[in-house]
Amino acid sequence: MHPIEFKKKWQLTYNDLALVLGYENDYTVRCWAIKGGHKRNPHKVVYVACRLLDEKWSAEGKVVDCYL
Repeated sequence: MHPIEFKKKWQLTYNDLALVLGYENDYTVRCWAIKGGHKRNPHKVVYVACRLLDEKWSAEGKVVDCYL
């Protein structure tokens, strides 16, 4: 699952998304959503982390906390 899809599905802020994925700030996370020269693509492991968190939150409920 793309992290921006995950963000939208669970109604997270960029700060929340950065926190649950283990990033120190939201700059990289924001770069996944922008268009243009500063756009970045997430690493494959981020897709896996989003998928696993999606499964966990679907089963147990959303808990915004640092997992990584």
